[in-house]
Amino acid sequence: AKDAGAKRAMILPVSVPSHCALMMDAAHELKTTLKTVPFATPKIPVIHNVDAQTHNTPDAVIDVLARQLHHPVRWVETITKMSRQGVTHVLEMGCGKVLTGLNKRIQKSLSCHAIFDATSMDAAFAFIEGEGA
Repeated sequence: AKDAGAKRAMILPVSVPSHCALMMDAAHELKTTLKTVPFATPKIPVIHNVDAQTHNTPDAVIDVLARQLHHPVRWVETITKMSRQGVTHVLEMGCGKVLTGLNKRIQKSLSCHAIFDATSMDAAFAFIEGEGA
């Protein structure tokens, strides 16, 4: 990648080749399995980062969940759309804060917080409540 002009390239320590064609078989298997699970029509909009769109039927949700395995993540478009729809706070739940930093670079107006334990959750909620959000 560096020889092709990339500013930064690194080997990622991942267990599966997510978001590429190598996951097509797994995506097909996932879709087949998801079709056996009862899905309801979503009650709140969820922006799927496979296409930065909302989907309102169970079949469409199953389709985008399966496509997520072998399609690139459209994170910039997803965060931009969330912001345009009035989202002001984003909480990253997990063991890290990579997306929190990325989100702030994508949309500077967002209030972004990484939550990885009870203390960080309390701090994020206190911040949000203090803003009157």
